[in-house]
Amino acid sequence: MGIKSYLEAVWLTKRQKTWRAPALYLVAGTPFNLFTIAGGPVKIHALTAYLEGAITTAVTWHFLLGVTLLDAALFAAIGAAGTIVAVPLANVALIAPAVAAPSPSVLASAAEVRSILAAPAVITLNLAGAANIDGLTSFCIEWERLSPESSVVPSP
Repeated sequence: MGIKSYLEAVWLTKRQKTWRAPALYLVAGTPFNLFTIAGGPVKIHALTAYLEGAITTAVTWHFLLGVTLLDAALFAAIGAAGTIVAVPLANVALIAPAVAAPSPSVLASAAEVRSILAAPAVITLNLAGAANIDGLTSFCIEWERLSPESSVVPSP
């Protein structure tokens, strides 16, 4: 393996984090675009919410990649300022192969190894019910490239 190939292999396997600036998400039932995956597929290792301000009203939410659920179940986000909420990435949901797939395998998922392979698409936050997120919240996605052109950026 030449030095160029070696450096490309190292770059492709490097985990990266993309942050979305703190915001209030105030319209229940309206999807909010959080991140855009472009240029090629990525492996999502973690999706977390950081509560900049306390969330005092129980809010339930889902995360989607295009139309595909990324989380295992609707869950509640409530907590004090400075709390980190980890999104339970799906390991049992039916996921369309062209959009996203559990990785590395169903057996690995059963053993608590969780990540999602994702094709280019937009990751959205959907609030359920009538509740709004009443505290400033920022989001972070930890991911790695599966193609040299892959990127994950905050959506406008």
